Amino acid sequence: MHPDFQGSDLRLRPPHESRVTTDFVTSIMDKFLKRKSMTDLSPPILKKDCRDQVQPTSLPSHPEVNLTDLPADPGLRIQISNYHPNDQDEIRRTYLQRGPCQPRNHNFPKTKFGKKLRRFNPSWFNEYGSWLEYSIIKDAAFCLCCYLFRLDNYREQAGSDSFVIEGFTNWKKNERFEIHVGGPSSVHNQAYRACQDLLNQKQHIQTVFSKQSDQVRREYRVRLNASIDCIRFILQRGLAFRGHDESEDSKDKGNFLELLQFLANHNESIKKFVLQNAPENLKLTAPDIQKDIVNAAAT
Repeated sequence: MHPDFQGSDLRLRPPHESRVTTDFVTSIMDKFLKRKSMTDLSPPILKKDCRDQVQPTSLPSHPEVNLTDLPADPGLRIQISNYHPNDQDEIRRTYLQRGPCQPRNHNFPKTKFGKKLRRFNPSWFNEYGSWLEYSIIKDAAFCLCCYLFRLDNYREQAGSDSFVIEGFTNWKKNERFEIHVGGPSSVHNQAYRACQDLLNQKQHIQTVFSKQSDQVRREYRVRLNASIDCIRFILQRGLAFRGHDESEDSKDKGNFLELLQFLANHNESIKKFVLQNAPENLKLTAPDIQKDIVNAAAT
């Protein structure tokens, strides 16, 4: 046995206690399964100094958005595109959870159109309640869905920017609401479907990523535990780890790989995630990884 391990308690535990402690496994998982943050994955921004040499620099920080302070009145909001890209979906979700701004009990002012005085009719909220908003500040109607998911080709649809930026105020032509909604493939309906998708947590990318991440970690823990158990046995017996030929066709791949294959052949829950069934770059059988686990065991 290696002298570093002579003073360590590396005896193999009984079958019902064959798993190493959670802290030990977690410490090794942290070593091999580091997850980079989103900022680590972002490409560097390039800037030029006074000598026109291109130099990389990190992404600039941006002020944190207080979601509770987002203005409710659509006439006071800034455009979604003006927020930092990392914040936009959370802002959209916040507005969708609040629902459209619909001050039904407001005393709507009258505006003169020709010889008649007209005003916003609150009954329109009942007809277009899923998206219609009213701004007290601007005395104008807005579309929540198009505000949240305004597309580049929005100007091609009847209504131009009136339901997003300026606000709609022509109260004698309320048929424009129907024109704004348009057909199934209209810009408004595309924005409406984008809102529904964002609220549907089953389709939300963060949920999908979280589920996938949890599954990967569970599989990784099974794979790591199997490698650790084999290494503990070899250390206890003072055996060599590697063989002369560790190829797939070899009849004797060495003690570690042969023992791991034996363990997999007798345990289907392990066999599903180790050796040939493990990702090519995450088998946890490389000599360097064996040495790292041995060092962790000795420590």
